[in-house]
Amino acid sequence: MAIDRNQRKANYILTTQDTSPEAIAFMASNPKYAYEYATVILTTRDTTPEAKEFMASNPRYAYDYAVKVLNGRFSEGEKTIATSAEFSYEYAENVLNDRFKEGEKAIATDAWYSLWYARDVLKVRFRKGEKAMAAKLNSKASKAFLFSIASDSPYANIYKKFLKTYDK
Repeated sequence: MAIDRNQRKANYILTTQDTSPEAIAFMASNPKYAYEYATVILTTRDTTPEAKEFMASNPRYAYDYAVKVLNGRFSEGEKTIATSAEFSYEYAENVLNDRFKEGEKAIATDAWYSLWYARDVLKVRFRKGEKAMAAKLNSKASKAFLFSIASDSPYANIYKKFLKTYDK
C-alpha cells in the first residue's frame, strides 16, 4: 500500500522531531497526526490548542492522549470519549478510576462493557446496561430473571455471579 504525500510529510516531521510552527500547524490539521505528534514529540502537557481540539474529536485519540500524554483526565475529550462504549469503559477504569457518567449511555448499549463497568468500576449493579445483556438473552432484564435463568450465556452467568457478590 502506497503512503500518500501527507503521511510522508507527517512521518518526516516525526522522524526529525520538527517543532517548528509550520510542523505543528500541519500535524494539528489531522487527528491522527496530532495524536502521533503529541505522543512521539511532545509527551508533555504542552500540546497546542489546535492539536488538543483534533485529538478531542476522536474517542480513541482522546482516550490515548489522556493515558499516554496527560496520565490523567482529558476534559476536552470527554464528550467524544462518551460516544464510545469501549473508550468510556476504558476511561472510567484506567483514567478516572471512578464512574464516568457522561459515558454511561454508550456503555449501556453493549452487554460486555456494561458487565465490566458494573464489576470493575461501579462495584454495584449497572441497571442501565442490563437491557443490553438481556438482549443477548432475548428477554427482559431484571435481577429475578438473571438469577433464575438456566442459560449457558456468558453474560448471564458472569453477571449472576457478580450480582451474588456485590448486590446483596
